[in-house]
Amino acid sequence: MADLVSILLKLGSKLGFEVATEVEASKGAWIDVVWFDSRFKPSSLDLPKPSKTRRHPVLPIVGFEIEKSIGSKQVKGSVTNLDVLSPIMGIIVLGRSNLDMARKKTEKYHHKSDEELWKLLVNKVYKWVYAEAQPKTRIVIMTEDEVLRWAERMGVEI
Repeated sequence: MADLVSILLKLGSKLGFEVATEVEASKGAWIDVVWFDSRFKPSSLDLPKPSKTRRHPVLPIVGFEIEKSIGSKQVKGSVTNLDVLSPIMGIIVLGRSNLDMARKKTEKYHHKSDEELWKLLVNKVYKWVYAEAQPKTRIVIMTEDEVLRWAERMGVEI
């Protein structure tokens, strides 16, 4: 996960955002990676680490929650955290470890390609997000592979 966090930080910086990790949106809501509007620079406010958004004039544009092992409870928690942060867009990134866990857990997934399995997992998470958690914030579901391809297209060193 640390590698994925680093990539998201580099990608956000490349796109012109102020970036931060482990951002506290509330006492119980911590966001893995946040891209802030650079006109409201968290770095110029001398924020304590980890950053707290509720006490400072910062504008979160994109919040990322990284899921190494998905279940409806974890996904709903990520949705709640993103809703508390209130970015323009929230992104739940499914880590590659989910592929191995799905294959170990479910016999019918053993022989599926990564692409087929990603599609199934993304659809499952999408249903948890929109049918069950019902977010207030726009939430996108991405895979680790998609984030890596995005970073490569943007010229981010991986």
